Amino acid sequence: MARDAQDDLRITNQFDLEVFWAKHGKRITTAVVAVVILALVFLYWQHQSSQQGEQAADSLARATNVASLEQVTRDYPKSPVAAEALSRLADVYYRNGNYAEAASTYERIARDFPTHPLAELAKVGLAGILEAQGNLDGASTQYLQIVGSNPNNYVANAAKMGLARCLEGQGRKKEARQIYEELLALGQNSPWFPQAYLQWVVLNRDALPEKVADASAKSTAAPAQGGLQFPSALPTP
Repeated sequence: MARDAQDDLRITNQFDLEVFWAKHGKRITTAVVAVVILALVFLYWQHQSSQQGEQAADSLARATNVASLEQVTRDYPKSPVAAEALSRLADVYYRNGNYAEAASTYERIARDFPTHPLAELAKVGLAGILEAQGNLDGASTQYLQIVGSNPNNYVANAAKMGLARCLEGQGRKKEARQIYEELLALGQNSPWFPQAYLQWVVLNRDALPEKVADASAKSTAAPAQGGLQFPSALPTP
């Protein structure tokens, strides 16, 4: 044990810091400087990203028309703010009836920002354009795909509402009513509740004359099937 301690002491005594630094000091210094530079670059990049993000957000806040929204997308093409600008731009095109421009803008969101939450909303927008153009079959298909692939996604209920409208327009009122009832089950705090309730009431009101007519037809046809029908509980004369 004592001999091991003596060996360790001899090794320690033999270590010469000046010799070691003369041989390896330059490499150590270079490595330290490189680490410092990388750290500074990262901090600078982080600062620039934060500053650029603030500038992009300010630009988007000031954008109120097509030209300014398009400018935001050109200035910050890869920024999440660009996706928001494109979404607003597509909505403007849609409200103005420029469906071709709206569709291409929605497609750009889905293509360039596939992981952004607005990419799912863009798919609803594309289905809405087909619906607005009267292509109820195509719109229904797209709405169904959105609901099927993202049943728990926040856009699923928007797609359900669109699907119900298409079914109603196709005369499939019973199926539309069922979807409206599903949306009503979400509760009054749901943003879809007012519209779903209104459409549900309208469908029930429209269905009332049909039910009355069916009941009247059955009542009129009953005597022809064997005369007056008495309840079985009444005694026969």
